[in-house]
Amino acid sequence: MVPSAFVVLPSFPLTANGKLDRRALPAPDAEAYASREYEAPQGAVEQTLARLWAEVLKVEQVGRHDHFFELGGHSLLAVTLIERMRQAGLSADVRVLFSQPTLAALAAAIGSGKEISVPENRIAADCEHITPELLPLVKLTQETIDRLLTTVPGGARNVQDIYPLAPLQEGILYHHLAAEQGDPYVLQSQFAFDTLERFEAFVEALQVVIDRHDILRTSVVWEGLDEP
Repeated sequence: MVPSAFVVLPSFPLTANGKLDRRALPAPDAEAYASREYEAPQGAVEQTLARLWAEVLKVEQVGRHDHFFELGGHSLLAVTLIERMRQAGLSADVRVLFSQPTLAALAAAIGSGKEISVPENRIAADCEHITPELLPLVKLTQETIDRLLTTVPGGARNVQDIYPLAPLQEGILYHHLAAEQGDPYVLQSQFAFDTLERFEAFVEALQVVIDRHDILRTSVVWEGLDEP
């Protein structure tokens, strides 16, 4: 809950009604974020990471001892960074970033930056009998495999591969099975406003959230207002 950036102002900008004018507040610059004594990145991996951090965090300079979250990073930006790293050919895991949040430590953790080698699918398109040797991603007995295939319409011919769920997938499956009705990942909220001023303030706050988190998808329907 500690703010990632601090901006000192001689006074707060106010609206004509004497309230805080949030639109007039200046955006934090590089000096607003906590930084450490600068030391230039060393090696190709650190230099690549420094470039990606600067792009994601929108800062001009990143040193090898800088801390991702002290520079303004958060969980949503962490996901964005991991994807940028993958595109640059660096093997990445968001858990590594949380445990090694400085640039030098992250670079050392990802090593040479090579992606994990995933074995090719061994199940042929016309396979009629799946054995444990055809499943390199999971260890199952023949009895367990046969029991699983009885739940698949068409049997082995309609199975492309068998592998364990990731922890996040397990959580999604649990909530899906536990939900008595509807989709637990689709949330709906309804708000009522007694004045247009309060409505506009809510819309402004919501827009700030959407602008800061570009992966957030929000659908809004407004009803019952006298003015558009």
